[in-house]
Amino acid sequence: MAGPQPDDDRGHEPDDDRGHEPDGGHGHVHADGGHGHVHADGTMHLSDPEANLDALAADLGYFRRKRLESRVLHFARRGLVPFATLLRAHATLDPPATVTPPADLDDRIRAMQDRLDALVTGIQSLQVPNQAGPQVPIDDTRKERGDYDAWFRLAERAHEGDLEQRLGSVEAELADCELLLRAFERALVDAGQTTTTAIEAKRRELASLGYRNGARLVARAWVDPGFKQRLLETGREAVRELGIPPGKLGQLGVAEDTDDVHNVVVCTLCSCYPHDVLGNPPWWYRTDEYKQRIVVEPRETLAELFGLQLPPEVTIRVHDSTSDRRWMVLPRRPDGTDGWSEDQLAELVTSESLVGTEVLPPVDREELG
Repeated sequence: MAGPQPDDDRGHEPDDDRGHEPDGGHGHVHADGGHGHVHADGTMHLSDPEANLDALAADLGYFRRKRLESRVLHFARRGLVPFATLLRAHATLDPPATVTPPADLDDRIRAMQDRLDALVTGIQSLQVPNQAGPQVPIDDTRKERGDYDAWFRLAERAHEGDLEQRLGSVEAELADCELLLRAFERALVDAGQTTTTAIEAKRRELASLGYRNGARLVARAWVDPGFKQRLLETGREAVRELGIPPGKLGQLGVAEDTDDVHNVVVCTLCSCYPHDVLGNPPWWYRTDEYKQRIVVEPRETLAELFGLQLPPEVTIRVHDSTSDRRWMVLPRRPDGTDGWSEDQLAELVTSESLVGTEVLPPVDREELG
């Protein structure tokens, strides 16, 4: 990119209730409506705390039932980590730290999102090779969590009452999951199934993924039409299928590039971005030049700042991210990749293609050898 210069002090996240309705001409998907007042830390109020809490509760229930409790049961049924070992491990744990919810509603929901993110990462960090006993076949895990037989499905928890009561109920479920995860991790180590070193190495690996989670989503969508449809229609819900921590996604919008439409993402207010699937935004994403120009003259901006020349018959749609709805692009699959594996395809995806400032080039098989 040749134009803007780095601007490092715009890393706060916007929170507002802007709609996303197509505007004419270049297909700009923009906003109407105002913004909430700014917090002391530079963030703005969530416009729809109810929707954010509902999404958080749904994700928590999914990961509790399908990724945590079902895995504990799997190890217990096969004698790898008996319940007695789990109980003894629990007895050795330090008492959980007392968590005082922030007084501000937005801060309270964000704190819960951070805790859920840490919980999901913790669950993933335990998916390391076992030191003793057989590995856990994927199909066995699906059976255990009731994917094939509803009788095995673990119960969902209802969070009823007014907003304050539901907040407290979700926080209680989250605390229960955190406690179970701590006990299960200790029990796995005590039973010789893994080591603390292996778990810490997995955590470091997960922390270094950056935009690779987004690349995984794209590659899966390229090879699995059913997943692609779910990703486009549900966004955040489809992300769960790959075990990606939801973090502060809110709603995830996914815009598909086609032969006739090219999509590009911006946050005109500051730098709202789906960090949990795309990592940190490129430095230019935060600049005023990009934010202002991509909305007014997207075709010229892509050409001048990124060298991306799009045919005049291709419609350009600009998607404005907010804290309640964050966007990513599903780029077109490059030509010349027939028969490629999902992992090979993921390696082709770039951070720029995920926000629409790059079109992935075709693959020259002769150059690859």
